[in-house]
Amino acid sequence: MTNKDLAYNGYLFAMWQLGRFFSFFVLLFTVVENYQHNDIFKESLTIKPLSDGKLLTHFQFNVRTNEIKEGKAFSHYKLFPRAIGQIIQSYNAHELHLTFTQGRWNYKDWGYPIVPSAGTGVELWAWLWKDGKLDKNWKSLTNALAGLFCASLNFIDDTITVQPKLSFRPEGLYNATELSARAELRYGSLPHENVCTENLTPWIKLLPCKSTSGIASLLNGHKLYDSNFHSMSIHVRPVCQGFECLNKHLEIVQTVSAVVDPVRNSGKRDWSLNQIFGRQLSLACPLAEESKLEVILSEDGDYKLSPDADTVVRKNDGDATIALYNLKNLQLDTDISMTWNEDVFKYNLNYEQPRVYAHRFFTGYGQERGGIKVNIFNKSTNFTVPIIYYDVIPWFLKLYLHTLKVQINGEEVQDSPIKDLYYQPAVDRSRPNVIEAELLLPPNSITTLSINFDKVFLKYTEHPPDANRGFDIGSAVISSVGEGFSYLHDFVTRNCSEDIPTTACYHFSIRVYTETLLVSLPTPDFSMPYNVITLTCTVIALFFGSMFNLLTRDFVALQSNEGDKDKESKD
Repeated sequence: MTNKDLAYNGYLFAMWQLGRFFSFFVLLFTVVENYQHNDIFKESLTIKPLSDGKLLTHFQFNVRTNEIKEGKAFSHYKLFPRAIGQIIQSYNAHELHLTFTQGRWNYKDWGYPIVPSAGTGVELWAWLWKDGKLDKNWKSLTNALAGLFCASLNFIDDTITVQPKLSFRPEGLYNATELSARAELRYGSLPHENVCTENLTPWIKLLPCKSTSGIASLLNGHKLYDSNFHSMSIHVRPVCQGFECLNKHLEIVQTVSAVVDPVRNSGKRDWSLNQIFGRQLSLACPLAEESKLEVILSEDGDYKLSPDADTVVRKNDGDATIALYNLKNLQLDTDISMTWNEDVFKYNLNYEQPRVYAHRFFTGYGQERGGIKVNIFNKSTNFTVPIIYYDVIPWFLKLYLHTLKVQINGEEVQDSPIKDLYYQPAVDRSRPNVIEAELLLPPNSITTLSINFDKVFLKYTEHPPDANRGFDIGSAVISSVGEGFSYLHDFVTRNCSEDIPTTACYHFSIRVYTETLLVSLPTPDFSMPYNVITLTCTVIALFFGSMFNLLTRDFVALQSNEGDKDKESKD
């Protein structure tokens, strides 16, 4: 072969390699382009003045990624947080809902929250696939989330883990009947868990832009934890994209809700972003497809919003008017404010109360017996409302099911409003009591449920360090259909794709949480063990010291010297 032929072959080989290189980059560009198209990130901030002068601020961040198929792992991570994706896939979780809450949402004065909040403390519930090791996966899931969010979720053991039968229906693609055959629900809560910046910091790190830009830059821990109420949550669930749900995606929704009180310092309802967050609004997150700020305008009062909103939208049902700001059009360090033309704030007595809310409290006295009573209000004048009452009582309160009574407007009725009832009795140190009841609330009524219990004597080692404070009992949950209960926002539309009608979307319900309770159990006198220990130690010390002295000391008889004897004789 001549030199010319060798050169020609080398040229062909180089062109072939260049073609392969170019094809690889075209394929890589196509994959990246499609992957970028499948990953969607949206952020929003909703501000709403409340009837008592307080201000609701609600942050919401949505990330959607391509479908996760069962048994297969992510091939790439872009906007979806890797930490959550690995936990979901490692422990076969279909849905995951985690909420940190401090304080209690005041339904009577504030109406319903934009998204369902949880009771005080930490609430975790998840749908896990049936793979033969579901209980092990649940335990591992709680431990993994405890390490990720610096929380005490690892204390959710069998004594506080339950499997609700009627409540906490799936919010993803599958309906309850279809999913229950393939997965099981696990629920646990820690009502005494405190929320602090140690939980907020890892939560912020899950966001695509962290807190460097966008709406998340307003999240100031000092201001957030100085509020009357704050709730931080993560919801992971499968969703549809498209009318016929041909494309399935996995969505993570991160929310932070806080209720601040501008009236406390100035006596007026005036507010600004710098006042309530201690910061001004920076540029939108460059990875966000949509970045907006919504201010729900009040129908009463004379106020001024500055600067002017980009658009003002009137809800179709006429319930609210919303001023919209597109953060991509705002300049750096923009401060949005609302001023009211009034000298002193006056309580809004014409504010429409929510249709369904409840109050729960203890009855009885003493350290032996007691009872729980809950009043469920239905303020609707024309509609009978179906609800599901869900309550978990720890094992150290022995419930008596035969004492369960239902009253309507203070009177017992012959036709019980309970249409379905599920009761799980407690087992000492193994599982709690669970009550789930499906009820029909008559119009304009107060339905009262009451049940009696006995208090258990605990071992002195089972009491917490602050035993005389008592034991926290988690909130009861009232679930109802979402339609017709959201007069500020359409809950269902908010949590569905824009391409899917509300009737074709997955199930979404309103959940109302009652107060957490504090029960005082028979507490031993912890000074007595201390007295016994000190007395015993003293006796042992004296006995041991004396015996040790006798056993180790040499006893020698004293004998007088001969010189001393002679001296004595001479004398």
